Amino acid sequence: MSFNDIWYPVAMGHLRNGKNVYGRLQERLDRFPIGAPPAEALEEILKGLYTPEEAEIGARLPIRPTGIEGIARRTGRTPEELRPILHRMADKGLVLDFEHKGKLSYILSPTVLGFFEFAFMRARDDIPQKEIARYMVKYAHDDPDFARAVFAGKTQFGRTLVHEDQVDPADLTQILDHERATDMVRNAKSWALSLCYCRHVMEHEGKACGKPMDVCTTLNTAADYVVRHGLGRRISREECLDIFARTRGEGLVHIGDNVQKRPAYVCHCCGCCCAFLSAVNKFKMFDAVVTSPFEAAFDPVKCNGCGLCAKRCPVSAIRIEGEGKGKKAVLNAQACLGCGVCRPACNRDALSMTPRKERILVPETSWQRAVIQAIERGKFQNFLFDDFDRMDHAVLRAITRIVVGLPPVKKALLSEQMQSRFFRALGSR
Repeated sequence: MSFNDIWYPVAMGHLRNGKNVYGRLQERLDRFPIGAPPAEALEEILKGLYTPEEAEIGARLPIRPTGIEGIARRTGRTPEELRPILHRMADKGLVLDFEHKGKLSYILSPTVLGFFEFAFMRARDDIPQKEIARYMVKYAHDDPDFARAVFAGKTQFGRTLVHEDQVDPADLTQILDHERATDMVRNAKSWALSLCYCRHVMEHEGKACGKPMDVCTTLNTAADYVVRHGLGRRISREECLDIFARTRGEGLVHIGDNVQKRPAYVCHCCGCCCAFLSAVNKFKMFDAVVTSPFEAAFDPVKCNGCGLCAKRCPVSAIRIEGEGKGKKAVLNAQACLGCGVCRPACNRDALSMTPRKERILVPETSWQRAVIQAIERGKFQNFLFDDFDRMDHAVLRAITRIVVGLPPVKKALLSEQMQSRFFRALGSR
């Protein structure tokens, strides 16, 4: 490790303080594991959502949940000044607030699984939705740099939940509760319903596909947040299960929060509008969404190559090969989500959902997922030393980045044996 390895990122960080307030906010957002690479479209999105005052506060908000007194110290404002501003920002989805033992903690909302979605979870006139939608498509759907930033690493934000009615009952008994959409709904404590962000954005662009809009489901504390700030309405467990049944009938993919405990959401996605599936379809990022424990399989004797299953697949994982009576469906296993959307299209009983040979590890909690993602993406230091106005934190971030980036250290931190002790230590911290 050389002096320049430590000093250069520290010096550059302080030079960047000369950027305008939206540039500083972009850099703050880019500290998250999700990332927010600079682009003209992103700056226009930020200008449409944040006032200059909100952007200034957002650029100084901690990455970890912090009480209002801590935010007051960071921003140089009093708690009394901050409360109405933070509440207004939370109403716009720019800040996430959490209540614990009667006190609120706040965290800057990230881009994905954050203010990108919240801005379009209802029709509203306090922000220029149509204008923002144009830049949102340009940045979140069409920009490969953004897709690479969001989906870098092996641990993703979303995972596919198989349509349970398309799986053989004997195989269904082998999957875990957190791998079942119905169990995620039944075990939740709260449920809320909002507009689908992706299709709402595309509607403003005149590209909506016609699939249902009012199907975005949030669960548990995320549902409480959505309801508290008018971003959706509270629904019952039964209504939530009905929505899942309706979206299965529409051939939509269930993409749920990639955690075992207290999931925050389940999206009901189409291959044309979904930002997750755009990364698969446009940029061939087959790891953008974690697969279900199943994959499509074909009986070559029964299959006549009609192609109906291929038309239903949201990520073009099925192709038809051969000619005449020799036509057969062939699977690209790397692309297959294991969603089960294709199976109802087959009227010859030639298609089934079969268990995959390898099961992908699902993080236990959203905090564990965020830390793993931060290590994978080289951003773990931002969790430990997150005051970006302090020179000592800048030096410590630079040192930590280099140490954690060493292959033996990174491999050890990401190993299953290390994780239980590692996350207990972080939790106590």
